[in-house]
Amino acid sequence: MDFHDRSEVLDVRNAIVSNSRFDDVNLANTQFHNFNLSAALVDDANLSNASFSNVNMSNVKIENAEVAGMMINGIRLSDLFQAYETAKTAGGN
Repeated sequence: MDFHDRSEVLDVRNAIVSNSRFDDVNLANTQFHNFNLSAALVDDANLSNASFSNVNMSNVKIENAEVAGMMINGIRLSDLFQAYETAKTAGGN
């Protein structure tokens, strides 16, 4: 199924759309519930102000990301990095 140059509100439930491709798609204000993105590639994406809860992020790799203000379990990522660097300099590896 192809959707090109369209503006639609989709209600997709109990569907398998694995191996699909989304390119130059606006998904702002979209809700995802009970979905599987394992082994997905997310590139050149704007996730600002997104919220993730009850997610399995095992083995997720984040590279070349703007993380200003990012929080994990209520802790700013910058504070986590600072604590890591402090522990590393103190010999905590």
